[in-house]
Amino acid sequence: MAIPTDPRTPKQRVADQLEAAHRQLTKPGLTRRDRARVADRIHQLKQEVSDLRR
Repeated sequence: MAIPTDPRTPKQRVADQLEAAHRQLTKPGLTRRDRARVADRIHQLKQEVSDLRR
């Protein structure tokens, strides 16, 4: 059985993840802990984007 491949480039994958994290951050009712976790993830993704641009 063939393994499905993701046709997106690494930059596109990171951009999609970053967009999803921003959407999650704007959801009402997130605890401070969850907001901090999502904010940390956004920071990591932004770092990945800058690394991919090199």
